[in-house]
Amino acid sequence: MTFNTIPCSESFRADKIWSESCQPPPPPVAPETGSETERRKDEGNGSLSTHTTTVAAAVESEKRHLRRKAEEAEDADEKRSGSVGGDGGTFGAGSNYGNRGGTVRSELQCQHEGGTCEFFLLCWMSGGLLQGTCGGMLKGCCHRTAKSANIGIDASTAIDLTNVPALEYGPVQNDPSCGISLAKQTAQRRIVGGDDAGFGSFPWQAYIRIGSSRCGGSLISRRHVVTAGHCVARATPRQVHVTLGDYVINSAVEPLPAYTFGVRTINVHPYFKFTPQADRFDVAVLTLERTVHFMPHIAPICLPEKNEDFLGKFGWAAGWGALNPGSRLRPKTLQAVDVPVLDNRVCERWHRSNGINVVIYPEMLCAGYRGGGKDSCQGDSGGPLMHEKTGRWYLIGIVSAGYSCATRGQPGIYHRVANTVDWISHITQIST
Repeated sequence: MTFNTIPCSESFRADKIWSESCQPPPPPVAPETGSETERRKDEGNGSLSTHTTTVAAAVESEKRHLRRKAEEAEDADEKRSGSVGGDGGTFGAGSNYGNRGGTVRSELQCQHEGGTCEFFLLCWMSGGLLQGTCGGMLKGCCHRTAKSANIGIDASTAIDLTNVPALEYGPVQNDPSCGISLAKQTAQRRIVGGDDAGFGSFPWQAYIRIGSSRCGGSLISRRHVVTAGHCVARATPRQVHVTLGDYVINSAVEPLPAYTFGVRTINVHPYFKFTPQADRFDVAVLTLERTVHFMPHIAPICLPEKNEDFLGKFGWAAGWGALNPGSRLRPKTLQAVDVPVLDNRVCERWHRSNGINVVIYPEMLCAGYRGGGKDSCQGDSGGPLMHEKTGRWYLIGIVSAGYSCATRGQPGIYHRVANTVDWISHITQIST
């Protein structure tokens, strides 16, 4: 099965996968007489493109359409129930949620349908499709292209994650030598804004090639690397190659050599699901074709305890992803950044203040600053979010998604390893 790479122009939603197939955009088109030029940022590759639109007419038309639909739905609802309830203009239990055309729906209903409730103009300008109103007169249920469409996933066949039962896989097991960084460097590590991590600082860091796409990963045993589910969900083992011990990509002058491994099996979490927002249970374990020999610059990271909480702790994200939001350039040298772990509800509120209604589920975590400035970015997907305690490093998150990079009020979204760590450990014991 061929792995299709992420296209360069995915709208708004920043998938943190790097694809080498991205080509530079065509030259900007000069605006025509009597029109305005709208400047739009495509988050799939961060490129800035210009296109000419008659903004005022389109906005007024969209406003009239939404108001008309809202008024029609309100009239119909009042006829059925004689009252209107809810918060912020959403209708009560008598509302019609049957179809997704011009229906008025609550924010929760919109999210369950795979959309986000946001201002209609933001949705329209970012290439989204409005599917009815929600949360107020000027808000709509916005649907955008999900990563599932970009890499050949049929979202309709994905499992329903409503009220999924908790799975138990037994105790977590770590390699006795896990989490020890011989370099013992603990400062001056950033990705966006960028300082080098230092050779051997993160000996578990993996560089994963999937066709022409690139992701990060973390070595957790002599035969296993953990990465993001969306990186490998549609790949076959023979399409995936894992390099360990690398620091400067394709360099022949490093103190110790890098080693590349084939992959025997790919185990994606049973609850993994592509969504228009951050993917659910975005974790996978790769079983390598041969045993890894630990060296000063190649060693496993520790897994945390089941449901261990790192709220308020600082983590380090590392990878070879973009140094600046929207940049096509990728560093050759491994970068890292320090970011605090946030409460999920705080993360949602910060996004909402920017007009983004994202749901941060229990198996996800956010890390970053209110003012932005430091973050993982495109090309870092699957890489580690690490925390050091008692002299050892623990894998607490996996780079998953985000709306742009290092933007104010939009911290990075990671898979919460402590939520699925027993499954990860279980796979390392049964897949050798």
